Amino acid sequence: MDQGWQPQEAGLHQLCSLLSEGQKPGTNQAQIFQQLEQCKVVPDFNNYLSYIFAKGDSLPPEVRQSAGLQLKNNLKLTYGATSEDLRKSIKTVLLPMLVHSERVLRHTNGTIISVMVGHSGLWPDLLSALAQCMDSEDVNAVDGALDTLFKVIEEFPAELDTTVPAGAPVSASCIIVPLLLKLLPCVRPDVRHISVACLNMLARDMPRGLQDALDSYLQGLFALANDDNARVRKEVCIGLVQLLNIQPDVLQPFLYQVIEYMLASNEHADEEVALQSADFWQAFCEAQLDPDLLRPFLPKLIPLLMKNMVFEEHDEEVEEAEAAESSVREDKDQDIKPFHQKQKEHNGDAGGMDSASGEEGPRDDDNDSDTPMARWNLRRASAAGLDRLSLTYHDELLPVLLPIVQQRLQNSDWHARESAILALGAVSEGCHTGLLPFLDGMVAMLLPAVADPRPLVRIITCWSLSRYSHWLLKGVADRGQQGIALLDAVVKALLQCMLDPNRKVQESACSAIATVAEVAGSESTMKALEPLLLPIVQHLSAAITLYSRRSLYILYDAFKILADASGNLLANPTLAVLFMPPLFAKLDALDPNDKDLLPLQDCLNPLCVILGRMLEPYAPLLFNKCIASLTRQLHLKQQHQQHAALTASSLTPSLPNGNPPASHTPAHPPPPTPPAPAEYNREFIVSSLDMISALAEGLGSSIEVLVNGSVLVEALVACCSDEEADVRQSAFALVGDLARVSSIHLRAATPQLIVAALANLELPSVVQSNMKACNNACWALGELAIKLPPELLQPYAESVAQRAYGVLSYPGRMPSSLKENCAITLGRVAWVCPEKLAVHLGHFVGPWCLALKHVRDDVEKEHAFLGLCSLIRHNPAGVSPAIGQFVTAVASWREFKCEGLRNELSSILCSLRDKMIEAGGLAGDPGLDGATRLCKAHGPHHMTRASNTPPLLPLLTPWAQHTLGATEGHRGSGRVFRLDVSTGAFPIHRVSHSLMVSQDTSKVGLQLSYGVSSVS
Repeated sequence: MDQGWQPQEAGLHQLCSLLSEGQKPGTNQAQIFQQLEQCKVVPDFNNYLSYIFAKGDSLPPEVRQSAGLQLKNNLKLTYGATSEDLRKSIKTVLLPMLVHSERVLRHTNGTIISVMVGHSGLWPDLLSALAQCMDSEDVNAVDGALDTLFKVIEEFPAELDTTVPAGAPVSASCIIVPLLLKLLPCVRPDVRHISVACLNMLARDMPRGLQDALDSYLQGLFALANDDNARVRKEVCIGLVQLLNIQPDVLQPFLYQVIEYMLASNEHADEEVALQSADFWQAFCEAQLDPDLLRPFLPKLIPLLMKNMVFEEHDEEVEEAEAAESSVREDKDQDIKPFHQKQKEHNGDAGGMDSASGEEGPRDDDNDSDTPMARWNLRRASAAGLDRLSLTYHDELLPVLLPIVQQRLQNSDWHARESAILALGAVSEGCHTGLLPFLDGMVAMLLPAVADPRPLVRIITCWSLSRYSHWLLKGVADRGQQGIALLDAVVKALLQCMLDPNRKVQESACSAIATVAEVAGSESTMKALEPLLLPIVQHLSAAITLYSRRSLYILYDAFKILADASGNLLANPTLAVLFMPPLFAKLDALDPNDKDLLPLQDCLNPLCVILGRMLEPYAPLLFNKCIASLTRQLHLKQQHQQHAALTASSLTPSLPNGNPPASHTPAHPPPPTPPAPAEYNREFIVSSLDMISALAEGLGSSIEVLVNGSVLVEALVACCSDEEADVRQSAFALVGDLARVSSIHLRAATPQLIVAALANLELPSVVQSNMKACNNACWALGELAIKLPPELLQPYAESVAQRAYGVLSYPGRMPSSLKENCAITLGRVAWVCPEKLAVHLGHFVGPWCLALKHVRDDVEKEHAFLGLCSLIRHNPAGVSPAIGQFVTAVASWREFKCEGLRNELSSILCSLRDKMIEAGGLAGDPGLDGATRLCKAHGPHHMTRASNTPPLLPLLTPWAQHTLGATEGHRGSGRVFRLDVSTGAFPIHRVSHSLMVSQDTSKVGLQLSYGVSSVS
C-alpha cells in the first residue's frame, strides 16, 4: 500500500464488520445499505474499500468482493471528486490483484480497473503490469490481465490507441497486440478465446498496433479456424466477418477459402458458431465486392439458409406463441417494452425502420430484444442474409429458391410452411421483378395461411404479406379492378387476423396493417387505400376493447401511423365516431401516473391535430388528465429534491482521524432517513406537454377555455427551466403553440419564459445534447415576439439579437435548422422592436442575411424580411457592410406572396443603387471597396432587358453576380471573370458579367460591366 495513505485500525475494523454483516443470511440489507451510503461522506472511504478488497487476506472472499463491488460503484460517481493522492493509492493497491489466486477477486479487480480507466485513461504502471502478466507463465497472471484487458477494450477501446511513454512514446496497442497474438496458440482454450475476442474488439477501431500486425492477426484467425473449442470458433467467425466489413481487401485473396469455411460453419453443431457465420453473407453484400466471387456458391448457400430458417421444435418463440394460443393472461410490466416518447421539434426530422426477419413488436427505434419473439437467432440471421443477397443478386436466386419454397408450402409440417413464407417475405424487394408476374397466385397461396392452425404460420404470413404493400398499392393504379380486388383481399385477411384470439397473431396483424398504411402515406398511394379505411378503422376500434396491454401498445402505434399517413381522412365523422369513444374510454380509465397512459397519449397526439373542433367534447378529459399527470410529476420531482437534501444533511460526518462512522451498532445512531417518495418519471411530463401542444394545434383558440384558470402556465415556466433537455424541448414547443392561439394567458409569465429561452441560446448551452431544446426555444421566442405587445418584448430585444448573432456567426459547425430559426426570430423581434435593434444592424446584418438565404419561402421568411426592411428603414447605413449578402438573401426568394414586402425590397435596392452611383462605390462591400468604380454609362438604369423582365432584376444583378461566383478567363494584362446567374425569383433571365481585375496590385480598381438577355 502506498505509504501516503494508511487506514485507521478502528475505522477499518468497523467497516469490515459492516461488510461482513451484510453477507449473513437474514440481515437487514436496507439498513446495511443506508449505513454504507452514510460512509460515502468520508473523503477516503474508497481507500478503505480498496484496502479491504486488496489486503483483507483474513476475510472471506465474498466480503472482499463486496468491498470491491462497492468501490466500483462509488468510483463511477465520485472518481472526479477524489484527490490525486487518494487515486494514486487506490491504483497502487489494485495492481497486485491481477495475479490473485482467487478468480472471483481477479475478475472483480478487472471491473474496478476498467472503471478507473474510463475516468483517467490507461496509466503507464497499469500498461506495464498488464504486459508483464500476459508474458508470464503464471496461469492466474495471464487470466487476470486478459480479463482486465477485455473489460477495458469492451468499454473504452480508444484507450488502446493512446500514446504512452515506453522509452520512445508508442501507442498502447503496439505493446498489447503482439502479446495477444503470442497467446493465440496457447494450449488453454479460455486463453485462446479471450485473446482472439480482445483482438476482434480492437479491430472495430483498428488502432495503430493492430494495423501494423494485420497480417499476423489474419493468420492467427486462420490458424484457429478449426479449433475444437466452439467459443474460439465463434470468435474466428466474428473476426472474419468484421474484417470483411472494415478491410475487405485484406480478405479478398483468400475469399474462396473463407466462403467455404463460412458455409461449413453455417452448419456447425454449435448454434453460436452457426449464428456468427450467418452474418457473413450480409457483410459480403455490404462490402460491395465483385458479386461473381460468391455467385458460384449460391446453389449451395440458398438451401443452407433455407435449412437454418426452420424453427426448432423447442424454440422459446414457438413455446410462447403456442402458449398464447390456449391461454389468456394479463401482461405484466416485464412483458412490455419500455415506451419512448417521440417529441416535437421545429425543423427536426424523423426516421423509420423495417425488418427482413419477420420481427413484430412496437415500431420504434429500439429492437424489442428483451422478448423471445424478437431475439436475434440463427433463423433471423439467415432470413436477413437471404434478404440482403436478394438485393445483390435479384432474380438470380429464384431458380434455386422457388422450388424449395413451393415444396415446403405443400408440406404437412408447419415448420416447413412457415420457413417458406418467411423466405417469400425476405426476398420481396430484391426479387420483385421475377415475382410480380406471379403476385396474384402467390397471394392466393398465402391467404389461406392466415387461418392456419399453427399461430407462427399465421404470424409470419401477416408479416410476409405486408412486405408486398408497395406492389399491392401500386397495382390499384396499374391494374384497375384486378389490383383493387387483390389489395382488398389482403387487407381484409390482415384485419381478420387482428381479431385472432392469439395475442401474438394480433400484434403481427396490427403491425402489418400499420406497414400498409405507412407505405401508402410515404408513397402517395393513400388514394388506393382510402376505400378500405372504414373496415380498417372498424377493426382497429374493435380491437381497443379486446387487446391486452402489450398488444394495445402496438395498436396505438398503428393508429398513430394511420393518422400520419391518411392526413385529414380520419376527420371524416363516419370514421371518427368509431375510434374516439373507445380511445377516450381507455384514457378515462387510466390513472394519471399509469405508464400505459404514455403510448395512448402518443397515439392521440396526431389524432387531436386532425380532428380539430370535433375533439371538443373530449378535450376537457384529455386536458385535465395531462394537467394531473404533469403536476403530479413536478410535485414528485420536488419531493425527490427535498428528500436528497434531507438525506445529505442527516449523514454522519467522518470520525476523527478520517475513520468511517460506526457500523451497525453505533453509540449514537443517526436520525432515520425520511422514506423515499414515489418514483419520478419525466416521460409523463414530456408526454403531457406534447399532448397539450397537439390540443392547442387542433382546437386553436378554443383551448383558451381550458387554459383559463388552470395551473398550466405555472407548470410550463418550471418546465422551461428544467435541467433535462427533453423536458425543455417539449415545454418550448408548447410555449410556441400557445403563443399562436392563446397568447393572452402567457403575458404574465413573459419575463420568465423569455429569460428561460435566452438561456438555451447561450453558446455554452448550444451543444448536441441540447440542440432540439435550443431549436424549440428559439422558435418559441419568435412566436412570442409577434403575438405579445411590443412593450413586453422591448426589454429583451437586444438580448435576443445578441444570442442570435452568437449562433449565426459561430465559426464552428452549427445545425442549419438552428441558424434558420435564429434568423427568423431575429427578424420577428426586429419587426416588432426596430428602434431597439436598428443601431446595431451593421454588427449582425452579414451573418443574418447569409442564414436568411437558406430559409424556404413561407410566412416566417416574410416576417424575417419585414424585420430586416424595418431596420434598414431606421438605419440605412447599417446594411453597408454586407450589401452582397443582403442582395443574395433577396435573390433567394422564388415567389413573393406579400406585395408590400416586394415593393419595400425594391425601394431599398433602388436607394442603394442611387447611393452607390453618387458615391462612385460603397466602402465595406467585399470586392467592391477601395477604388471601386461603377460607370454610369453601364449603370443598371441603362441595362438592356426584355419587356417582361421583372423590375427588381436589374437592381439585383450588380451585387447578386458578385456573391454567387464566377468563372475565370484572361484578357490582356488582367483576369476576367465571367458569370451566369439565374436568380431563384426570376428564373427566365440570365445575367452575364465581366469583371476585370488589374494585375497591378497597387491598383485596387474593379470595373464592372453587365447585360441582361432573355432566356428562351
